[in-house]
Amino acid sequence: MPSCANPIYTARELVHQLKLAKAKYIVTHPNVLKTALEAAATFGIPKEKVFLVSSGPDTSQFTTVPDLIEIGKAAPEIVRFKLQPWESKSKVALLNFSSGTSGLPKGVLITHNNVIANVCQMYQVEGFDPADTVCNGCLPFFHSTFTIYKC
Repeated sequence: MPSCANPIYTARELVHQLKLAKAKYIVTHPNVLKTALEAAATFGIPKEKVFLVSSGPDTSQFTTVPDLIEIGKAAPEIVRFKLQPWESKSKVALLNFSSGTSGLPKGVLITHNNVIANVCQMYQVEGFDPADTVCNGCLPFFHSTFTIYKC
């Protein structure tokens, strides 16, 4: 499940989040690559599973998000995942983390129902069609309780 991390985390703090999220890979920015690699090595994520949002100096050995998009274009069609109506209240969609002001950050489970409710609120307030509208999100995503990418 997706989880966004604070870019100023130390490797120790990032390892804590990777453990709680049961991370399988990391997508990071070249500016914080050193910390991400240290955390990945400590947690046991291979270097090949560390991806970059964009290229940077001395990053040619890493796959970037644009590279992944190109790979995805050539991949076979993926069967869409669909929840049963009753599952939206209990299935976790996102794992966000608290600020950790009283210790290490704690995971906050955001269910699909939370996401749906937020989209419905946006529809009521803004009056747009959720199936046909793209919204801007405001950074920082690592500190949000929910982020809308497509409403």
